[in-house]
Amino acid sequence: MTTPASPPSPAVIRGWIAAAGRAISPHFPLETFIARNPVAGYENLDWEEAIGLIARDHGVLLSLPEQRFRDLYAQGRISPADLQAALRFTVPEAGAPRSLDIGGTRVTVGEILGHDLLVAPPLTAAAPEPTPAARLSPRIHARIDDLTARWIAASLGNAPWSPTNDESMWVAWRRLTALDPTLSRKVRSGIRHSSDDPAAAIGDALARWELDGPAAESFLRAHVLALPGWAALVRYTAASGVDLTSLVAIRATLERLLLPADVALPAASPTEKGPTDDAARIGTVALALGVDPADAAVRTALRPVLSLINPAARLAVWQEAYERGIARELAPATAPVLRESTAPQRPLAQAVFCIDTRSESFRRHLEAAGAVETLGFAGFFAAPISFRPADGSFEVASCPVLLTPRVAITESSVERDAIARWKRQHETSVERDATIDSLKESAVAPYAFAETAGWVLGAVSAARTLAPEGWRAMVSRMRPSKPSTHVDANVVFTLEERVLYAETALRMMGLVEGFAPIVLLCGHGATVANNPFASSLQCGACGGHEGEPNARAAAMIFNDPETRDALAGRGISIPADTLFVAAQMDTITDEVTLLEPWAIPATHETVTLEVTRLLETARAANAAERSASLPGSGGRHGAVRDTERRSADWAESYAEWGLVGNAAFIVGPRSITAGTDLGRRAFLHSYDAAADPDGAGLETILTAPMIVAQWINAQYSASTVAPDRFGAGPKPLHNVVGTVGVLSGYGGDLRLGLPWQSVGVGRASRHEPIRLQVFVEAPLARVNDIIDASEAVRTLVANRWITLRVREHDSARWMRWGRYGWQADDLDTPTPTGIPAATEESTTKEIR
Repeated sequence: MTTPASPPSPAVIRGWIAAAGRAISPHFPLETFIARNPVAGYENLDWEEAIGLIARDHGVLLSLPEQRFRDLYAQGRISPADLQAALRFTVPEAGAPRSLDIGGTRVTVGEILGHDLLVAPPLTAAAPEPTPAARLSPRIHARIDDLTARWIAASLGNAPWSPTNDESMWVAWRRLTALDPTLSRKVRSGIRHSSDDPAAAIGDALARWELDGPAAESFLRAHVLALPGWAALVRYTAASGVDLTSLVAIRATLERLLLPADVALPAASPTEKGPTDDAARIGTVALALGVDPADAAVRTALRPVLSLINPAARLAVWQEAYERGIARELAPATAPVLRESTAPQRPLAQAVFCIDTRSESFRRHLEAAGAVETLGFAGFFAAPISFRPADGSFEVASCPVLLTPRVAITESSVERDAIARWKRQHETSVERDATIDSLKESAVAPYAFAETAGWVLGAVSAARTLAPEGWRAMVSRMRPSKPSTHVDANVVFTLEERVLYAETALRMMGLVEGFAPIVLLCGHGATVANNPFASSLQCGACGGHEGEPNARAAAMIFNDPETRDALAGRGISIPADTLFVAAQMDTITDEVTLLEPWAIPATHETVTLEVTRLLETARAANAAERSASLPGSGGRHGAVRDTERRSADWAESYAEWGLVGNAAFIVGPRSITAGTDLGRRAFLHSYDAAADPDGAGLETILTAPMIVAQWINAQYSASTVAPDRFGAGPKPLHNVVGTVGVLSGYGGDLRLGLPWQSVGVGRASRHEPIRLQVFVEAPLARVNDIIDASEAVRTLVANRWITLRVREHDSARWMRWGRYGWQADDLDTPTPTGIPAATEESTTKEIR
């Protein structure tokens, strides 16, 4: 605690709060849920350094706990060879061959550090920096949290009784909270007389606690992260008058007024580990080496060796070792240099699926079903559009959030009377649902509504619960049939734009020759009931929406005669008998639906019917594979029927696994992964370097789809290792707040990340939390140029938030980006360990 000569200026305070806010990423609302690394603000730091700072700021570890890693080692999931290789990769000195004399025993640095990994006291995250109220009165701290959360929920939760009236959050809070009868007269008076400027009000709080400099920054960071969920929502909103400064001002003012005026902050407890911790670490390592821990010479010899690796670095070693084993399972194999070559035959069809990990198994089963060649491409099909549906609902941006829609695509129909009639009926249905929702959200109406309509809705609820499939079928029959429609991509895009998008997409996926009679462009979506996180199951490349509009727009562009003529002049000749067909896969049921069957000419009916049959065969096989891993599977009606029930059942917590298990992003031709069961753990992006002579396609892949894949990977991992901090908690406890998020129960902080049912079952996690393993088959110089040109890619690679491996061709060894540039990867090279064998008996003894 210090006594500042003068309070910091409002500008300085705002700067401190902006810096503190980077500790938590913006939270996207439920309707457009976008996977993000919740701690993306630390990505400018090396991953190892970030672990320590995240533990300090959030009180959690961004990896599995050290004891869990040791358990995986004992079980054989982490091998001694991988652990030693990870140690040498993280601590170069561990590879030194020279041995040391420790108490009469000759050991190498690597052996000493290897024992340290197995027996040292594990790293635990301390509680985050507390606010003054948390240190002085937990009861008042809890009340501040409750009052703040209630206010933000009412202000930003889309409630019909929102109190802001277009005022700034700070102004509205001062006006209304000063009238709150639950607060004492003294507190209400203090609120009325607080500064008009929220930054100045924070300055008053800093003066009250006599804080300045680093202590003031810690104070502000503690308040920003006291309710990280609401802070993340405020960061996303970023509207005029709604900012973190106002949020902190509300909390700091309540704290200043609710705590006694004469109370002072106690002296801060030391956070650094004392010599006792080092002594315990040295002692356990000495015992593991079989030498006397009480010998001063032994302790003196061990101390400088153990100083090579701190507890955070130990976690980094374990994480690296864990990831090496998984990377070995997923890495495309090295092909022999000499092999038989076969003349390619024209396939029955080609199917382009989203790179989403859920497509991996479906593609595998579809290829096994018949002569279909599959490709992977980002689900927006290189068409950054916004979409206006025919029903007149709101326009949505159907592209990655990294991009801005270039044009708006409109859905329409030549059947004017039919579409007008359908639209009127649809609008009536929407208005009815909106009225019911408004009655539910009103402050008084729900009571009367329940009395008058409860008996009807009770019967509806019973039907939906007891017969979810039957209820959905009945509702579908009652809805008006939608007339045939089309999108106007050939109108809103100029010819030059159509050619640019078509050429970019085809070269990126390596499809520049050998076109099949049917090329299926398959977007994806997820049909679920009563799931606030439904948008998290949709297409991430389409901004959390279904991929249908993009598939339809892309098919229209590829089928456009003028576009094809222009492509031929650029070296891409699409045969006249090739038809691009838009489709969509439901990732819950694995059903693939042709989106515009009325546009398929008679010349392609036979091949379309055969492709449809193969899609059904793949659906049955994929549903059987997926259902086996879902809780409650094994119904007597079969896997396909089980997926249909999960899609319709509003009480189902496990409709599907989503992208659980995602671990790798593989860029290359399908031949390097074809026939390999990757367990739905890999994003597969097709790419042929020969079809992309200037490298523009690869640059797009690494700067857009790969970044989105890293966001998804980071969020799944964070929701797994820190579910209480970065996860949304169990679904049965969810209480939806408007469209912005969920609470666990009736109040508290807005939950971040994914529900536990998206990453685990019971107390066991289903997701393996590892950093994204990226494999790229392309010229090394081309990848170097992209890393040099893109700060986003360079940051992730150089700071080890992803692991990048590259090879020139399928018979070359993988090269890995390391601390000192590229180095030959040794995934397939045996490594001498120098670390005790992974047996239950020896490991348990060493840990003890």
